[in-house]
Amino acid sequence: MNFHFKFALREIIKNKLIAFSSLASVIVGVFSAYLIYIWVDTELSTDDFHSNLDRIYIPVVQQSAVDNIKPISAGLFFRVDYSKYTNVQKKLHTGYYSPERIKFTYGNRDYRGGGLVADSTFFDFFDFQLLTGDSKEIMNDPSSIILTESFAKKVFGDIEVLGKIVHIESDQKGDYQVAGILKDIPTNSTLQFDFLVPTHSQSQWMISGQEFILVSDSFDPNQFNEEFKHAGRNHPQFKESTLSVIPFKDIYFHYNFSNELLSRHGNLNEVNTLLIVAFVILLVSILNFTNMQSTLMISQLRIRGIKEVNGATRADFILDMLASRLIYFLFALLVSFGLFLLIKPLYLRFLEISFDKNWVLVLQELALGLLAFLLLSTIFSLLQSTRIATSQALAGQLRSNGKGLASKVLTTIQYACAIVLIIASMVVFKQFKYMQKKDLGYDSNDLISVKFFDRLPYNFDDYEAYKNDLAAQKSRYQQLIGELERIPGIVSFSQGELPFDGTTWDMSWKLAQSEFEYSTAKNMTVDPSYAELLGLNVVVGRFFSDSLDVSRQNKVVINRAAMEFWGITNLEEGISLASSSWGDEEEPWKVIGVVEDFHFEHLSKKIEPVIMVFFEDVEREFAMRLSPQQYQGTLQRLTELFADINPNQIFSFTVLEDKLNAQYAKERKLSQIFMLFTSVGLVISSLGLFTFALYDTRKRIKEIGIRKVIGASVEQVVSLLSANFLRLVILAFLVACPVGWYLMKEWLANFANQTALSWWIFVSAGGLTVLLALLTVIGQSYSAARSNPVEALRHE
Repeated sequence: MNFHFKFALREIIKNKLIAFSSLASVIVGVFSAYLIYIWVDTELSTDDFHSNLDRIYIPVVQQSAVDNIKPISAGLFFRVDYSKYTNVQKKLHTGYYSPERIKFTYGNRDYRGGGLVADSTFFDFFDFQLLTGDSKEIMNDPSSIILTESFAKKVFGDIEVLGKIVHIESDQKGDYQVAGILKDIPTNSTLQFDFLVPTHSQSQWMISGQEFILVSDSFDPNQFNEEFKHAGRNHPQFKESTLSVIPFKDIYFHYNFSNELLSRHGNLNEVNTLLIVAFVILLVSILNFTNMQSTLMISQLRIRGIKEVNGATRADFILDMLASRLIYFLFALLVSFGLFLLIKPLYLRFLEISFDKNWVLVLQELALGLLAFLLLSTIFSLLQSTRIATSQALAGQLRSNGKGLASKVLTTIQYACAIVLIIASMVVFKQFKYMQKKDLGYDSNDLISVKFFDRLPYNFDDYEAYKNDLAAQKSRYQQLIGELERIPGIVSFSQGELPFDGTTWDMSWKLAQSEFEYSTAKNMTVDPSYAELLGLNVVVGRFFSDSLDVSRQNKVVINRAAMEFWGITNLEEGISLASSSWGDEEEPWKVIGVVEDFHFEHLSKKIEPVIMVFFEDVEREFAMRLSPQQYQGTLQRLTELFADINPNQIFSFTVLEDKLNAQYAKERKLSQIFMLFTSVGLVISSLGLFTFALYDTRKRIKEIGIRKVIGASVEQVVSLLSANFLRLVILAFLVACPVGWYLMKEWLANFANQTALSWWIFVSAGGLTVLLALLTVIGQSYSAARSNPVEALRHE
């Protein structure tokens, strides 16, 4: 075996160019696919770190046959007694407070973070890792609180903070002792929070929250749902409802809830798209490596023939090949692992994911990928080598077989794959830009929002004190409105959610006194200034008015999509809607106006029916449009007003344009990933074409010599050689265009608002590929054309 390794290493050193290109193809292909695998594996393993994942379910409600399902706390709403169900072992109730709804105070400084209130059974369900503290003791102690590692560092600058006293305030308030530090929650966790508080720490948290149940291994969800489905129909708000449970593990990819705790969701379409990219990169790399090794095999034909004459068997040649592949494997593994360690921090920061695999596991995964890669290429090479006769080997020639048909096919497939990647990259980028620039139905420029007031904690022990605090806050709220009106840099302002993904919530509505069933519509809270602020166009009726309407009156404004969904033709007949959550048909909500449709969610979604309600609450954010000429001065004045109301907090504000850009962060990253790996595919394909050009030129060196002897010019020879490769690229283009069109048509089908598959995308992809192909082969062709014909013919 030692001889085979020496021979393989000598041949690799002897043929440095092909060896280097082969090694580059292996490393780039496998390493690129591994980088994609990291992201795909992270997505597909969401929540897998919970040992009880397969046994966790959440209750959901569907209020009619045409309504969407929504998460619900069945125990809270319907007084469901889970102990009656034999396969339900435990119940967990949680409530999530977003950073805007809860205030965390230490010393004289206020902080914002997501707070989760949970029962003592929380750690029986979920395997979040405590770095310090005992989970059972903490969750049974009403004065304890758990902080995540990063939140502890944000507040204290360290994680050695056990025993510190902090204060939290929302609809409840209280002092808590830090009793535990939680390892930062993995990015591939559906549940995300910054601190954890036991439910029983206050007499009544006012958020409805979310329930979970832990079931036995023998649990049958179909049987359970059959028993469970009518449990809520005695409730006046859910007369037509159907209850069921769904697996917690299915939420991330298969449901899109507006519930804040469960609102994180993945996209299987993106996962499948990147898997295809990884497959294409690997395919191009394998074909390229095989092509290069075929070229190397040509240079070794006479050596092979001599070895056969001297008694070498097929097993000897197989061992030569395996020794060569093993050398490639060891070099590629070493370089790939080094590259991974080098770019890991930058890559993970770019993807914004956590990665907890140790270096041994990474090494194993890279080794498996490289072994699979080299095994496939070895099988192909073995099939090719068995067709070589000893006489051919001694002559240093292979049968023409259609003038190198196999190499031509491999090169064509490589370039077809590369062109498909180029087309895909351009379409993804074009779709991303289309979503960024599309008219949203309102003016998004210079819009910001600021939250000045927090919700006052409800005081169950002294209601009069609570009323006095509420009145004082309301008075300060009225003063603030007057002060905002006097700031010249504020063009207009309103109390209402800025229209971006996640600012609406789902409720079930129907036409009052009609045969319609309840169906899901999006809800937004606004005030009378909202339409003017955004520039919404009222197409029927009117918008809310300070002189005609008051907060929480049973009146709504809907969008055109809602008007068309319920078949409303005019408002003169006194059209009203009924909400199952707000009084049902006994308290209908009069439709007073219709606004033109505008986008308030990700543009992959169609515009859904929207119900706007006029709610004036002190703690709601103020949306405002600032004058561009006075932007900085206005922000300074807002900072002063904020500091007057919240002396312990740091002023912060939300820019609508930033939120809109954040909506498409995944598309931006997908576009960048496509561009990166398209470039990788082109580099690999160019290496392959260079190898084929080298192979073809070597085969035709005598033909080139004869043509030059009979008078062919350098330009004619270059044209002759380049034309062969150009035909392959054009054929690849013809194959790639329909494939690329079909794949991207399917991909765009996932977007309700989509860009066009313009003809110039395909022409540009083809033109770029032809240009790169010519640049790749022109050097080889020119070198061959300039060679001395005597040198080419002297061995004839």
